[in-house]
Amino acid sequence: MIKLVKFSIFLNVVLWVLWFVLLFFWISPDTYMEIFLFLGVLFLCLGLSFSFPFYFFYKKKYPKFTDLKQLFRRAMKWGVFISFGIVIVAFLRAFHIDTLLNIGLVGIFYIAIFVHLRGRK
Repeated sequence: MIKLVKFSIFLNVVLWVLWFVLLFFWISPDTYMEIFLFLGVLFLCLGLSFSFPFYFFYKKKYPKFTDLKQLFRRAMKWGVFISFGIVIVAFLRAFHIDTLLNIGLVGIFYIAIFVHLRGRK
């Protein structure tokens, strides 16, 4: 396992601990800054967490591929993409702007990002 993946696992554990501490002890969602801090840490946690299954999938799919950093970067791309979808829905819910129109517009934006990311190699 490359050093980048080991560091990412360590960073992911630290971020999840920070997120749980924020959730249960430090933050009451009174100000915008606290909500943005909570969602930002959640975005980083989910992005790293979702990248690991993609990395191991790519590693198994391409066993002869030698540049594992490039595989991890590709996995990070999809992990962050999924994390962005989850956090943007939580953002809409947190600010009570989850109307049908906003959800539809965010869905169209999310599909456009997907098409753009899928086309890049």
